[in-house]
Amino acid sequence: MSVFTENPVLYKEIAMRFQLRRQSKANRVVIYSIVGLIIPLFYWFSLRAMLHDYNGARDAFGLFLTALEVSLVVLLTPAMLASTITLEREKQTWNALLLSKLTHSEIVAGKFIGGLLPTLVTLLVFFPLNIAAALMGKISLSQFFLAHTLLLTTALFYGALGMFCSWACRRTQVATAATAGLIALFVLGSPLALTLWQSVVGYSNYSNQGINFFPLWSNPYYAMGELTMNQNSSQAHPEIAVLLSIGSLVASAFLLLAVTRKLAHGPKEMSA
Repeated sequence: MSVFTENPVLYKEIAMRFQLRRQSKANRVVIYSIVGLIIPLFYWFSLRAMLHDYNGARDAFGLFLTALEVSLVVLLTPAMLASTITLEREKQTWNALLLSKLTHSEIVAGKFIGGLLPTLVTLLVFFPLNIAAALMGKISLSQFFLAHTLLLTTALFYGALGMFCSWACRRTQVATAATAGLIALFVLGSPLALTLWQSVVGYSNYSNQGINFFPLWSNPYYAMGELTMNQNSSQAHPEIAVLLSIGSLVASAFLLLAVTRKLAHGPKEMSA
């Protein structure tokens, strides 16, 4: 059975996450307002800033990716996937799904891809702006490709992290809280650790603390900033983005494989 064309789990996830008819009238109004008003205004002001000068376009490219899109990936993706399995348990449909003819990999892949799609669709909204900023700011093709590779692998890792928490926890609230705690650990833990390290070593004896403090390399904000915000500087370090992309890809594969292997125990995996 193909994961993309014949997987009912994937169809169910897509229908659940993208069907506006299930939303209340107030929610639909909010969604249409965002799509029809806020996004065009964002495009308008962003394009005006990029057309102002060459450096403005380069700064906009780094700002879009580092501040906006990484935040969307880090916050939206795990939030979508932290409920993929717990909702099935709460609806008491998880056992039936495990006992169906679907393989464990098809269940995991269907739920993972379905939960990842809202993030990818949201990122597609801003992709034309990234292209415009890259062209106007004369961003190299390698930087453009590496930045979006880092963005995609970060989405895979944080999505896999949310799905792992959804498998490990029995309730959606607990899975969401656990996912949020791990996100805070990864995103806020490394800067806090750097601050502690600086206080111990001392500023005068430790130059360029960020690049030499390797735990900070695991922070997607730092890696994206080093790639996109230092383009005019000889001190830019794209190797951080390369290593984090590889590490995120490996870690996400490991987490998804762990969930798939645990499902091999069948419905008994739900027992205490």
